[in-house]
Parts: sequence; structure tokens; C-alpha cells
Amino acid sequence: MLKTFSIIYNPISTKFKMSIIEHIICRFVSKGMTLHKVEKSRYSGHVIELIKQLDPDSDLLITVGGDGTVNEAFRAFYEIEQHSVYAHISTGTTNDMANNFGLSRKDAIKSVDLLADGGHEAMMDSFTVNGEPVSYVSAFGFVAPIPYLVNNKLKKVLGHAAYVVSAVPVLASKQNKIKLTYEHDGVEEECECIMACILNSKGTGGVNVFKDVDMNDGKFEAVFVKSLSPKLIKEIFIQYLKDDIDLRQYKEFTVAFSTDYLKIKFESTPKYEVDNDGNKASFTLKDSNNTLEYKIGKKIKILLPAHETRSESNKQN
Repeated sequence: MLKTFSIIYNPISTKFKMSIIEHIICRFVSKGMTLHKVEKSRYSGHVIELIKQLDPDSDLLITVGGDGTVNEAFRAFYEIEQHSVYAHISTGTTNDMANNFGLSRKDAIKSVDLLADGGHEAMMDSFTVNGEPVSYVSAFGFVAPIPYLVNNKLKKVLGHAAYVVSAVPVLASKQNKIKLTYEHDGVEEECECIMACILNSKGTGGVNVFKDVDMNDGKFEAVFVKSLSPKLIKEIFIQYLKDDIDLRQYKEFTVAFSTDYLKIKFESTPKYEVDNDGNKASFTLKDSNNTLEYKIGKKIKILLPAHETRSESNKQN
């Protein structure tokens, strides 16, 4: 039974308001829980420190911020034996993790109410790339660096449109092919692609890209995009309007599979560094010998709304 809770918030996240914190306190105290602490994240990496401080004395640990806040929370849980159940209220720009948690991307108050009214504990996979924890997406190549290239002030003013504005010059540029070799499940293949995404997620960039993804199955999804032709863009746009995209179906343009281990070796260093959860990776490809090694990682205890379920077959670490 959850008795105590703490809150960590990022005040510079795009849609943050102090009234959200007040609503969280009101709703969970009304459920009989005791507030332990409320802490403000003051700099990059601070959420990691705060999670480690508050976890031992909190049955429920709630963060409020963007997807980058979730990344820091997951990184913190890799460094400790997780005691608390983790919950996140999204107040960022794309809010992909709200979608993964079955919550609202746009309405933080609604998300709080969904968790307060029948929230239940579940497990969620994570993975690592070159030892760095990732909560939901790692990407490289064409358009992949846009999240970490977007100016934070522009995000605050334009919201999701800031990504669109920043994407224009990248989309107008040449689609450079990346030559690489990848290994998984005893298979080794050569590939030329313009970009790739490794995900434990329903989607990325505010768009659902898979159907029926199980985020507690002990695997992640890998998608290598070989080209972005006008035909593919048209098909994806039509499916996007129907909210019915599944990149795995476009076999003419993509290579997609599920696995718990993936090793990628680049023929030469790509132009842009790897994006992990919307942030530039802490390592460089040059220093990593142009190699990426993905492994399924730690399972994180999370709080989900009543309507959201997770597979139980891989519940234990």
C-alpha cells in the first residue's frame, strides 16, 4: 500500500504551472497519502540526485516535466535499488512518455486525476546503449538530432511547432546514406540507411509509429529507415491522419525487428551524434569506435492509470 509520496518538478518545462503541483498534493492527500517532500529541479542532472535522495522515504515518487525528466529518473533508478513506485506527469513539448504511460499529452490535470483515481503498479522495460540508460528512444541519422538541436526558448514559445520549424532545414538537406553492419539474435547484416530508431515506446516525436507494442516483454524495437521517398511520406501521412501508423509494415523502405540485444558498427562516423530520449548522448561515436551496443536493461516500477495494462510474463527482473 502506498502511504507517502514526493514530487520533483522541472519549472522550465514548456507547459509547467505551479497549480499542477497543488492539484497533485490535493488529490493524493485526499486519498489518505502523506506528502514527504516537494523539490524543484534546478539544473541538468539534478533530477537524478533528487530521485536518489527521496526514493528511500517515498512509496510514490512523482516527477513533473518533459521526456528529458523521465530520462533522468530512469538513470537514477539504475544507480539504486528502487523502493518507490514511479509516476510522471508530462508538461513538456512532445510528451511521448505521457502516451507510453496511458496519460494525457496535453492536459496534466487530467493525468493527475487518472493516476489518483485507480492508478495501479506495473513494470516497464528500459534499455541501455553503450552503458547509458534510455527510457524510450535512441536514434541516429536524418532528422534524429532535431530534438537536441531545438532551442529551448523556441520550445517555450512555439511548443511542438518549434520542432517543425527546426526540422525544415534538415528535411531540405540531402539524405546521406549511413553504411553499417548490425548484429542481433545470431544474425549479422549489412545495411545502408538514412536513419534508425531503437525504441521501447508506442512512438516518438509526438507520433505513434507502432501498433500493439508491449513495453514489458523484455525486448525493444529496432527500425532502420532505408529511404524517405515521396511514396513513403504520402503513405505515412495518410496513416498518421488515421492514427494508424506501424512502421514495420513498410518493408520496401524499412528493416524492423524486436530483440533484446543489438550491436551496430558504422563504416564511418555519422554527421550527427546519437539522440537518447531527446538529448545528445553522453558519449561520442568517435570515442566509441563507431560502435553502438544496445541491451535490454532494468525494469522500472511505474504507476499506470486503470485503463492501461502491461504484460505480466516478464514482470520480475
